[in-house]
Amino acid sequence: MGGGGYACATGVNTGKPGPGGGATTDIAGAIAREEASGLAYMFWGRVAVLALLALWVGLTIPFQRSQAYLLAIIVFAVLGAPSYLLARRGIRSIFATAFFLLLDASILTYILIVPPPFLAEEWTPQLNFRLPNFLYLGIFLASMALSYSPTLVIWAGIASILAWSTGFLWIVGLPDTIPTTARSQLDSGLSPEVIISNFLNPHAVSVTAWYNQLVFLALVTGILALAVWRSRQLVYRRAAAEAERAALSRYFSPNIVEELSTRSPELAQPAVQPVAVLFADMVGFTGISERLGPEALVALLREFHGRLVQVAFAHGGTLDKYIGDAIMVHFGTPRPKVEDPLRALACAGAMIEDIRGWSAERVRRGEMPIEIGVGVHYGDVLVGNIGDQRRLEYTVLGDTVNVASRLERLTREAGVPLIVSDDLVVAVRGCGGDPLHIVKDLCRDEARTVRGRREPIAIWCVTARLQTRAVRV
Repeated sequence: MGGGGYACATGVNTGKPGPGGGATTDIAGAIAREEASGLAYMFWGRVAVLALLALWVGLTIPFQRSQAYLLAIIVFAVLGAPSYLLARRGIRSIFATAFFLLLDASILTYILIVPPPFLAEEWTPQLNFRLPNFLYLGIFLASMALSYSPTLVIWAGIASILAWSTGFLWIVGLPDTIPTTARSQLDSGLSPEVIISNFLNPHAVSVTAWYNQLVFLALVTGILALAVWRSRQLVYRRAAAEAERAALSRYFSPNIVEELSTRSPELAQPAVQPVAVLFADMVGFTGISERLGPEALVALLREFHGRLVQVAFAHGGTLDKYIGDAIMVHFGTPRPKVEDPLRALACAGAMIEDIRGWSAERVRRGEMPIEIGVGVHYGDVLVGNIGDQRRLEYTVLGDTVNVASRLERLTREAGVPLIVSDDLVVAVRGCGGDPLHIVKDLCRDEARTVRGRREPIAIWCVTARLQTRAVRV
């Protein structure tokens, strides 16, 4: 393992890839969940508003005169239930929802146009067009924004326009109705007194007011649909970002994913900093691979790697890469911390204990045992993105990496599961930790050093059964 360092086995393509099928499915699912949630908000919001209206009617109008209103409130509450109940059962029928919206708009229009039975006998339906009743149709339309569906908002606007226009044309078609327009009255040269008299006529209906109401409904529909569409785009981008984050987490450590997702500029600038580098390898992998078929071998490696990576992430380590049956992990990237050496030593001990427990389970099942060798060194490295504009790899380079790799190989020669450098032990003590408390039976090996360097590196190893102590990091 020469060359002065290693590149991460998986990199980041700086080009912008198209969305994958899985990511698209997840995003569509997120939008569908928001729409289903929107129908729930619509239903319960409708129930809450109608309950308040029923209470208000009950308090302000005698029961004998409010029965029609209370009946209408109950009908509205019932009409909102089918779409909500279908959505809860996973049945999303746009046609059923559209039908009930049209029915809502039609019944609401009828209530707003037909005079209440408790008003004066001389009150005509034409007079209702001069009241602010029309605003309730606008509230109905505005409530559709809770559906989180631009399609339903647009359809509710169309249904409102159709229902209100049908009601208006019905009133205009009555024999006693006098339709008027602002332009026709001005063009006819009528005096102001006559115009006011026509306006006060209980049978007069302003066509101009109807035009303005239709324009109002159309504009509100467009604005609400655009607002809901923009909101959906925000959800889409959020879901896409989460999908990209999930995809990155398959290749990078959680701390690196966090840096990449926040587009931290530090990753783009290589820097020299102290890092603890750990190599962990399966002992006797060549012999094991000769006795296993391809599928069994891949399954073994996946579980072996998965166990080591889980321990590494639990201790805040950064997975650099897989190297066959080995993994390389570093502590202190992307941002160094005082306790990096301590976490690296605790991680090494936890890895060995985890593999020993797993190996015992395998033996009880009649499978071959698994052993591990771990080497850890602490020193300065070059940290950053390595590569070109098309492909970047976040990794660490330097002599510290080579030494850690040689320590891991030295475990074969020494027949021990763990060898760490004296530099790591000194660093652990420097940050307030006790190496002998973190890893029991860790002792100085006076007989061996890492040779091939200008200054040999003293080492520490574990010879007895390893017992790690819990370390709070």
